[in-house]
Amino acid sequence: MKTLVLLFKKSNAPFLFLFFLSGICISCSNTPKIVVQDMTMVVPENNSVFNEELLPGEIADTKIEHIAYVGPTAQNLQFSKENVDMLVFIKGNGQLQNDTSLYQLVPESIAIPISSETVLIEVPQGEVLHFIKFTKKLSDQDLKDMEAFPAENKYDFYFTQFEDCESYTEKIKSPNTVSRTVLPANIIPRVSLGTVEAPGPDEVGAHKHGMLDQLFLGLATNDVVVHADGASAPFKEFSLLHIPIGSSHGVSVGDNKTMYYLWMDFFLTKEGQEWLKTHKPSSADKNEYPQDEDSQ
Repeated sequence: MKTLVLLFKKSNAPFLFLFFLSGICISCSNTPKIVVQDMTMVVPENNSVFNEELLPGEIADTKIEHIAYVGPTAQNLQFSKENVDMLVFIKGNGQLQNDTSLYQLVPESIAIPISSETVLIEVPQGEVLHFIKFTKKLSDQDLKDMEAFPAENKYDFYFTQFEDCESYTEKIKSPNTVSRTVLPANIIPRVSLGTVEAPGPDEVGAHKHGMLDQLFLGLATNDVVVHADGASAPFKEFSLLHIPIGSSHGVSVGDNKTMYYLWMDFFLTKEGQEWLKTHKPSSADKNEYPQDEDSQ
């Protein structure tokens, strides 16, 4: 430090000194960065297939892609047993066929081909089907855990529409908020998904969870602001946002706007899934919340 002071005195450069001090202030800042990416929802002309990677490297061992199929088209998707693939359909219509069944694809539905090696997706004339494909590498322990899951949690193919999923409540949300569990724990190792929906003005109170990495996917009409420690970021429909891990974060929605997003929890350990016990089925007594400071 003495050498630096002498250098500033000899150079007679107060500007450099101020720059040095500002550098110290920046380096000391602990404000997290909220990473968010808007999706390309207009497919370039003369393309029947569109693909873009989202938030590369943000979630360990997980590749995220936004895929769009322009009808009429039929596309095969292939899967590896080393990974689990989750297909979240957000806009447009089509149908999906695996070895045994045919599923109608509509916005706000999810398909997870747990045992299927390939599926066929067909999109009719005049439709553009948009979906997010999450490809998560399974560890050796994940594969062992899947084998040990109870029989009622084992699916060859998991499919559901968001509106058909069980609702839950928690203390950080207002009575006007509707939350649903889209993917419960212990179907896919260390992964759970759910939705949050409310008209504005409203908010999800500040909370934090250091045992998981979390993404938010903005569904149709979503228009909110996400806060994390000292940072804030606008978060709109058809965008993907990464909550800084361990940050105190919340969501606010203004007048005449809508909060509607899918949260995706990627737990660091299977023990961390105990966190989901803070979610209470809507039929449960609202006074029975655990007294933890952290909540989803």
